[in-house]
Formats: sequence, structure tokens, C-alpha cells
Amino acid sequence: MKPSLYNHTELNFVELNTTGSEDSYNRCDPESRYIDAVEFNLFSECFEKANKLYGYYQPTKYNTRSIIPLRNIFQTHLSELEQINTLGNFQDFISGKVLGKEFLIALVQSDKDWIRSWGPYHKKLLNLSRDILNLIDFCIDEDRILWVIGY
Repeated sequence: MKPSLYNHTELNFVELNTTGSEDSYNRCDPESRYIDAVEFNLFSECFEKANKLYGYYQPTKYNTRSIIPLRNIFQTHLSELEQINTLGNFQDFISGKVLGKEFLIALVQSDKDWIRSWGPYHKKLLNLSRDILNLIDFCIDEDRILWVIGY
């Protein structure tokens, strides 16, 4: 909880928006999905690889040209995540990601004993990865553009 006023530079989440056109999107649309930046950072390289114009603080679109590469990259990312079966592998995977150490710090801050029960956190990341992949598949199936906007 943060009992104070704050400005837009202190927001720390990413919007995954499927309501836009080639040129614009409906900011914070009810259909949008959101992810905290700490978790998003574990996936950011997927977005960067699929669209060289990706920028965290600018809207980035994934249209027919870039959505299939994004899906393929995400599928590889999910496969790597699924192969993790030890705490060491989990820590190595996270540490190897952009700002992965910040994710580990956030884990310690929320659960000082997370190392003893790392499995549920691994499962949550697997589910999150599958959810994003499902959203990408939705965009492909429904011929929608995926806009990714960091705040």
C-alpha cells in the first residue's frame, strides 16, 4: 500500500491490449489484461525479439507480421520454463532474464521462505506464460492486434 499521491512515472505495470486497430488502441480497455512489471520483465525479451521496435514506455503493436514470431518465441520460452525441475534451475532461469534479480528480490520481500517452497512460484510463472500464449493465440485466431504498453 502506498498512502500518497503519485504520478505516471511511478506506475509499474504493463497493459496487454487487444482492442486496437493498426493505428491506435483503447487505453485501459475493459478487455485489456495487465501484468506487474516485475513479472513482465521475465518475458520482455520475447517481445523484443519479435518486434525490434519494442519499447517499454511506448505502445508496441504486434500485428500479422510480428504476432507469429511472438508466438513461436513464447512457445520456446514456455518449453524452457517447463523443463525446470530444481530450485537451482529455477534461479538460473530467472537470473538469466532481464531484471530477473529484481524478480527474485520481490519474491524474498513477499515470502522470505520462498526457497523452501519454490514450486508454487514456478507453477504460477508457467500459468502466466500459458495465459500470455493464449492471449497471443486469441489475437491470431480473431485477427486482432496485440498492443503492449508499459506504465
